[in-house]
Amino acid sequence: MSIYIFSEITADYPADCPKKDLTILPMTVTIGDDTYDNVTTFISPKEFYERMQAGALTNTAMVQPFMAKEAFEAKLKEGYDVLYIGFSSALSGTYAGCSRVVEELAKEYPDRKIAAVDSLNASAGEGLLLWYAVQKRDSGASFDELVKYVTDLVPHTVSLFTVDDLHHLARLGRCSKASAMIGTMMSIKPVLHVDDEGRLMPYAKVISRKKALKALVDGMGERMLPAEEQKKVFIGHGACYDDAVLVKTLIEKNLGVNTVEICDIGPVIGAHTNAGVIALFFLGKNK
Repeated sequence: MSIYIFSEITADYPADCPKKDLTILPMTVTIGDDTYDNVTTFISPKEFYERMQAGALTNTAMVQPFMAKEAFEAKLKEGYDVLYIGFSSALSGTYAGCSRVVEELAKEYPDRKIAAVDSLNASAGEGLLLWYAVQKRDSGASFDELVKYVTDLVPHTVSLFTVDDLHHLARLGRCSKASAMIGTMMSIKPVLHVDDEGRLMPYAKVISRKKALKALVDGMGERMLPAEEQKKVFIGHGACYDDAVLVKTLIEKNLGVNTVEICDIGPVIGAHTNAGVIALFFLGKNK
């Protein structure tokens, strides 16, 4: 039986990754007076970050349940079983809404299989889980095997990141406005991670951007599963490609991992981090 996989644009799933029988659900992002969904209206990460750095205000909206139901139901009617892998429930209401849709459709289509898995992750951490799910499905896994595989992988999908602008962490409630101001004056660069409950939490504080990037690689070295189990590693960046290349080089040199792919952190996630964010996603012993 064919399996169709859904996720959403928060996964920052790279454009060159496999997309057969896969749909990325859109979310809208508003910047200034303009709204985009990157399905019918488009804004590139480059333009988005340029406008954001120029002072344009941003806002995002979650996937609407009616839209998810239309998308899921269409594939059920075509004869697919459906797996939805969602943005962390600790960071958005999207997963809660979509999982309710899954419960409704499971009752309406008892001859089909449909399930939802909370990634408890964000950006290409969600995207990495999606990448592994596609590989597992395409290797011939049954629906039940796939759901168990993805669920078991959730607590091993590690996300570490650093931002260049503490004021946006204050906006997220991860530090106070006073701390953001003092930290900016002292050039403090925080390193954060996504914890077992899918929340953004402090991991380390260092002085200087260079040390923050090194801390990401050091954190991967401490937590990662063996290099041969890293079938794919993602480095996401917000308009700071050269920093992403540096992190990739350090990973390859120091950790012996040669499956690293650099990708953009898109506007929906970027609306909360601003330009300068660097994020590292890999498989670890724990999150």
